[in-house]
Amino acid sequence: MTRPNETQELISLLIVKQLMGTITGEEQQTLDEWRQQNAHNEAAYQRLMDTDSQSVEYRRSRMTDYRRPLADMKRRLSAAMAEQAAGGDVSEPEAVSHGFRIAGSKYFYLAAAALLFLVGSVIFYRGYQHMQQETEQAQVAQADIQPGRTQAVLTLDNGKTVELGADETLNTRAIAQVQQKAATQHAAPNTLTTPRGGEFKVTLEDGTEVWLNAQTTLRYPETFDGDERRVEVTGEAYFNVAKNAEKPFYVVSGGQEVRVYGTEFNVHAYQDEPTIFTTLVEGSISLKPVEGNRSELMLTPGNQAVFSRSDASARVRKVDTEVVTSWRSGVFVFENQNLEQIMRTLSRWYNFEYEFADQRVAQTEFMGSIPRYGNFSEVVDIFQKMGGIQLVQHGSRVIISTKK
Repeated sequence: MTRPNETQELISLLIVKQLMGTITGEEQQTLDEWRQQNAHNEAAYQRLMDTDSQSVEYRRSRMTDYRRPLADMKRRLSAAMAEQAAGGDVSEPEAVSHGFRIAGSKYFYLAAAALLFLVGSVIFYRGYQHMQQETEQAQVAQADIQPGRTQAVLTLDNGKTVELGADETLNTRAIAQVQQKAATQHAAPNTLTTPRGGEFKVTLEDGTEVWLNAQTTLRYPETFDGDERRVEVTGEAYFNVAKNAEKPFYVVSGGQEVRVYGTEFNVHAYQDEPTIFTTLVEGSISLKPVEGNRSELMLTPGNQAVFSRSDASARVRKVDTEVVTSWRSGVFVFENQNLEQIMRTLSRWYNFEYEFADQRVAQTEFMGSIPRYGNFSEVVDIFQKMGGIQLVQHGSRVIISTKK
């Protein structure tokens, strides 16, 4: 008797062949007979043929970075080939030294072909499983966790607040009305705060642009009087500082002071994390502790300063700035981060609580990318597709465990 998995694999292959135009008459008959078995099969087939459904699946698959898993597979295959050659026939030394140029290439292409088949099968499996789960989902339906949106609260020094959204015209009008009622004769400090599930961009009086990530606070004056420009940030913010050699720009965050010389950089300084990360994209900046008389640490583009809150020490490391600032491009990219760190980031953006059923899962490292503006169900789908873990939503709480 044919097992369900074997049937799915066969039908997956036949559908891929039909799409490619390489299906034989006998194979077409097998596919047609499967479609005619019941309405469920036919509905699954039609869903796969729906262009809108395919575009969603394609978008999801594009958001998962397969390059790193492939590179890892390539390294493992190379090591396996080298070990096999060392213990057996070594008449082809080039296969050992170059890994994939001779014998190794055969195994790599077979693995790549298998991967392509699996990616194609994923589309079928999702369509098939979607039909199977519709009844259950209808019975236990709950609202999907939504991604963050453009929102912030501006608090003036007199305590008056303004709720801001995506409409810049309404924002400008609301701010003007409140500021007019609270006019002062000095450079009044403003506090701009994004909640969990929020982001916002603000342009300061000097033309400096600041992008605030979720759960971030920026404190800045209404106008930059005096001989310097100084702001404070908690959370994560990306700065594009307007150049002004006569009036240096300072960013204070969690015991660290950054002096800016007209540049673009990212500051990650959440209060619930012991380390502050300052990443320079272009230009030049220097860093030093707010207290004490330690010398400044200069940073060059492509480098990140790692500042410890506990002892005010700092070190510099090379990073991929596109990875660090990916949140501004509509995608989260994770490298060498464990699930505890990843869930902390995602929970701020999607505004959910989480817990690990097994704390050992929290230390599992993940490398890949996920969409920033997709619903949380898409995030769950991507994580579970990568294998090994399971995310279960209970209202606004997410339980993470190993996949059974």
